[in-house]
Amino acid sequence: MQQPFSNHSIKVFFDESGKNQKHPHLMAGLLIPSQYYSSVAVQELNQIIKTSKLHWTDYNGDSKKRNQIWKILRTILKDERLLTMNIISYNQSKIEQNSKKLASMYPDIADQTIFMKFPERIIYGLLRGYGSHVHLDTQIFIEDDSQYHNNKYDLRTQLFQQLNIQSIYRGERFTIKEVDYLPKQTEVGIEITDILLGIVRSIIRNEESTTRSTREKNNLIISLLKAEPAFSTFLSRIKYYEWGIAHELVEVNFDSYLNIFINSNIENF
Repeated sequence: MQQPFSNHSIKVFFDESGKNQKHPHLMAGLLIPSQYYSSVAVQELNQIIKTSKLHWTDYNGDSKKRNQIWKILRTILKDERLLTMNIISYNQSKIEQNSKKLASMYPDIADQTIFMKFPERIIYGLLRGYGSHVHLDTQIFIEDDSQYHNNKYDLRTQLFQQLNIQSIYRGERFTIKEVDYLPKQTEVGIEITDILLGIVRSIIRNEESTTRSTREKNNLIISLLKAEPAFSTFLSRIKYYEWGIAHELVEVNFDSYLNIFINSNIENF
């Protein structure tokens, strides 16, 4: 007799950071239970993101944006145990180098490796390993980018098909119900993922505060670490992987990067 299970509705938001910039190049998935995401407190954040552009790379200390970022993070991390985040840092140059031998026959192979393989690994990692008494009904939302859909591949279709196949093949407890693209300033889940991923990238880069933008970003991160225990705890729970040193994903303890960042900014901690 088949074991009974309960359906659990979740949302996964996908974004990337550092594209076409200096390393690191990051991709991330953020899992939020649908019931938690639908709460009044979280949904009220949509009023902020629909009227303000809150891209982490543009933050340079503006007090209004600082307060908005702080409110968004404090609200969404009020019960940080319910959220899960997976991040992959990949070496774009190595992928391009490895693809040279096939580039004449398959000009888009580097892009397809990046935009089809890594997102699938990130999201599969969020959904795998649940017990036999639960089933995850999953919606996936991707910050819209023309690189994700063209006449040769479509990330939305790829994730829908491949993750459902993985679930069946590996006997996992999830079903992908929907995958869709969302433009910025439409859903707070996309904005939260962008902010958290940008913060992670700033921590990894750990740049000296030689510009106002870098100084203000570093100061805000340190202030959040000092004032919001849930923020620190959440960062420590991130599953962080690097691809490029070895020919496979290597899990790295993100606390190592976090501790080095704090030490570099110890005068403000």
